[in-house]
Amino acid sequence: MCNLPPKFHSVCRLCLSFCGDNCSDVKLPIFDRDKDKSRLSDMIMANLSIMVSPTDLLPQVVCGSCAHKLDEFHTFRELTHKSERLLEQFLQYANSLSGPKEVSYHIKTSTLLL
Repeated sequence: MCNLPPKFHSVCRLCLSFCGDNCSDVKLPIFDRDKDKSRLSDMIMANLSIMVSPTDLLPQVVCGSCAHKLDEFHTFRELTHKSERLLEQFLQYANSLSGPKEVSYHIKTSTLLL
């Protein structure tokens, strides 16, 4: 096994920032439950496609800034998925009222030349 510097496990797993003991930024454990009962590890894997494990030898903490960004990204991702579902449902509903119609999205070449 290699010799790792003592601070290796104190860096943020996502951005590599280091926050020493006297730092005001919070280091959050990846595998503890946060305020919303949603695990940081699940959000990292689902939103960033980074595999994390409590048994890997990589740092097990993220900084407060990355946790905040991850939470915002997760919220945005959930919003976009919900919006997509609602738009598809609306389209199905509209089609059921008027019958299926083929929608054409072709743009005339002459309008592109303007």
